Amino acid sequence: MTTIVEPIASVGPQSSALEGPHQKQVATKSMTIALGGGVALEWYDWTVYGMMASFLSPLFFPSSDPTTSLLAALAVYGAGFFARPVGAAILGPIADRISHKRVMMISVTAMALCSLLISVLPSYKELGVAAAVILLVVRLIQGLATGAEAGVANAIAIELAPPGQEGRYLGLISGTFIQLGVFGSSLVAFLVSASVTPEIMHDWAWRLPFAIGGALGLLIIYLRSKLPETLIKHVMHRDELSRTQETTSGVWKTLWSVRLSLLAVILVVGAVQIANYAWNAGLPNLANGVFKENSTWVYGITTLMGVIWIVTAPFVGAFADKVRASRAFTLLRLLLVVCFFLTLLYSEKSISTFFFVMVFGGAVVGFNMALYNFIATTLMPRAVRTTGIAVGYALGVSLFGGTSPYLLVWLQHANMAWMFPVYGSAVAVLSVVVYHAAKRRGLVYIGD
Repeated sequence: MTTIVEPIASVGPQSSALEGPHQKQVATKSMTIALGGGVALEWYDWTVYGMMASFLSPLFFPSSDPTTSLLAALAVYGAGFFARPVGAAILGPIADRISHKRVMMISVTAMALCSLLISVLPSYKELGVAAAVILLVVRLIQGLATGAEAGVANAIAIELAPPGQEGRYLGLISGTFIQLGVFGSSLVAFLVSASVTPEIMHDWAWRLPFAIGGALGLLIIYLRSKLPETLIKHVMHRDELSRTQETTSGVWKTLWSVRLSLLAVILVVGAVQIANYAWNAGLPNLANGVFKENSTWVYGITTLMGVIWIVTAPFVGAFADKVRASRAFTLLRLLLVVCFFLTLLYSEKSISTFFFVMVFGGAVVGFNMALYNFIATTLMPRAVRTTGIAVGYALGVSLFGGTSPYLLVWLQHANMAWMFPVYGSAVAVLSVVVYHAAKRRGLVYIGD
């Protein structure tokens, strides 16, 4: 089943002032920057915590065993993810029924303020256990606020995309901008680490990336405040399913009617997020916190991986438009299965092995990252697209991505490292199976 979509900038009361193609193009670019900027900020803030976990751990979770401290910091990292489905369940229907813009503003404001708070939060030495509790609460607030971010951004992006170029455009929003956020976090970590001594980095310089994220958030708040309200009934409520969503309960009834699609979204997101957080948080923290590699080299290599992701993302989206999204998804997801087993190579201190796993394995992870949001978006009908993507995305990230760094480090510590690639591969294969089951039942709503 295929749904025809029109560019959102051409519809609605605020677009009546856009009198020509040039003005519409300018408005679309403005919306793209504001949307993409918020997505980039979300990923920057989320990845920065993962990047800095090995420095946070002894200050907020002191222990005689550095691995125990690191696992505690990563547990807080995972807890933030488990708040996301709750936020998606609360904010998703609000976005679908009332206001996309309001939800976007809540999300970006919470991310910015919480990052600023972490940058000045006293450690265990000053506050005792309260420091760890406050850190946990801040991460839970971030999780709640960002629960609907992916759903809102993807729902609007798919409406902005020119027909037949959805993969390329979603590759821009969910590929390039996500990678800019990830790249920005590793670049800032690299620059800070390279600018100070290891002692200063462990003492206080780890706070700087959080402060920078908070400051950037203030800029994104301003850009998003200038956006027109994008939830226009003529655009978002045109299909027959929307007749049942006059109330929030109607949204959930509609979503239940496409529950196979929702399961597919969870697995499509979940499998790639296992890899994403393993490569962006698990492996760097394993290198810094357990194998005691040079942190400047670790962040430099991670930054190089981010550059590869940014450069390749638009080409992956264009490839999906050319060969059909389902074929591109299946091919890249099966390559991800092979990629998971590369983590077994990094079992002892070796910066050259870390480089190989991060750059070559990370490239395959990046290809999948460039495509997964597009695939997830095609699985949801317009009437519940924001809620469906938000809930599916949040569950996928929480159940699989949020636990990934912890599992990687813990299994390595327990001499069961082989279980991690088996687990990741199983979820990746299952995501392909369920996606094609949904496709056979006509539950793909944007041209495949």
